[in-house]
Amino acid sequence: MITVDDGEKRVVLRFSIRKIGKHRKPVEVVHFYVSTGGKVFHARCERGVISSFLERMNGAMSRSRTSKTIYLEGAKAEELLRKLIILAGCRQCLRAPSKISEVAEVIAGLGEFEAIFWYSKILEEYEKRGFWGVCRVAKAFRVLYRID
Repeated sequence: MITVDDGEKRVVLRFSIRKIGKHRKPVEVVHFYVSTGGKVFHARCERGVISSFLERMNGAMSRSRTSKTIYLEGAKAEELLRKLIILAGCRQCLRAPSKISEVAEVIAGLGEFEAIFWYSKILEEYEKRGFWGVCRVAKAFRVLYRID
């Protein structure tokens, strides 16, 4: 990872295809990396969901030539990382695609402390219990904000 000289974090999002389930259905997975500590999180989430959320939040981003990698830099990179991890964690536990825009709207409106809370809960459960732990936090998020 490349560190930025002025002390800001550089966030890297990489997309890959993974085959899951009994029928080996291909799904898109996003991997989150930070310049200071390596891989932070990965979740099943489409590139279009992430890109549209970044456009909505006016995030300064650049893409690789193949657009399988997105780079976030600048003052808002850490805030965007938190909100993107919340979005990806919630997205992987949703069955109805119509709920994605509702979840994204709520996440875009989160304050700094709310975003830090949900971000830390998702990462804590990811480290302890993996996918199912993240789904429990995502369900609590959706119930609290009345998305379900």
